[in-house]
Amino acid sequence: MENTKQERRVSPTEVRQRIGPAIRRLRQQQGLSLSDLAQRTDISVSYLSRLEKGRSVPSFTLLSRLGQELGVDIGFFVETEREAQSVDEMLEQSLGRTNIPSAVWPEIFGLSIEARKALLNFLESQGFSGQA
Repeated sequence: MENTKQERRVSPTEVRQRIGPAIRRLRQQQGLSLSDLAQRTDISVSYLSRLEKGRSVPSFTLLSRLGQELGVDIGFFVETEREAQSVDEMLEQSLGRTNIPSAVWPEIFGLSIEARKALLNFLESQGFSGQA
């Protein structure tokens, strides 16, 4: 086993695209199935599934179509990405001040934005602030 791999920290930007989970939440809040939304936006169910899991990044045009179907403008997705990136950066800094092994960080960054915010708030309340 390589020690360098175990010691390497995972940057939040390496983890995944964050728009997909927001698409999933909006779709589920509106009671739409994957098939419903895929049909309305003229994409395949498998591609929509990959988008929601953060395994693919939608084009600007597709993101606009998805937003229109889900009742949000494209700015919603931009702000969602910006907020998640900020939370992840602070969370990474906070985790660096704990004894949590960096090998488990990818799992932490794979949690929902709500779970990552809650963890960040907890770490900050325990004195592991992401702020310098």
